[in-house]
Amino acid sequence: MKTRIWSALLALAMMSMAAFAGDSYVLKSHSMKIDGTSTFHDWMTPVGTVKAKADLTVSGSDITEVKAMWVQGDVKSITSDKGETMVEKIQEAFKVEEGHKTITFNMTSLKELKKTGNSYTIVADGNLAMAGSKKPITLTVTGTVKDNEVTLTGEYKLKMTNWGMERPTAMLGTIKCADDVKITFSITLVKK
Repeated sequence: MKTRIWSALLALAMMSMAAFAGDSYVLKSHSMKIDGTSTFHDWMTPVGTVKAKADLTVSGSDITEVKAMWVQGDVKSITSDKGETMVEKIQEAFKVEEGHKTITFNMTSLKELKKTGNSYTIVADGNLAMAGSKKPITLTVTGTVKDNEVTLTGEYKLKMTNWGMERPTAMLGTIKCADDVKITFSITLVKK
């Protein structure tokens, strides 16, 4: 009799833990780009290779919990319609030759999860690592759920020099990129 009670309590405890555990979501599709300006023209560089994952609790079309979020862009997959020289200058700024080949955001804590209409505002603290430097940031992301897929979109404006990056230049320094850039992403995740 005691064995049955303990077995039932153990089973109930395990089911309760499972109900509060988030599900792992992995990347289905993505877009990521970096926008900036220079003394000559505005520029935009798509990031071709992106990895992402998240631990979320989703109920129907509701995101009820965000336990983890990780997004990484491969700097070596950056392209530019401004030519190969622009790509080389960007990779140089990111210090690719020194082994710093990614832009990575890793969530450390959730600050806010708020529903507005059919979407969610997710405010997360985390670390943004690039060009050999890692800094704490607060990232605001919009989340939506449709057909069992979770789409997270966000942007972050930063100064390259805050991450120890040298602003790209051309034409013997007469063309210089502005310090301010914006990283924009949209990732669609599916349950693993």
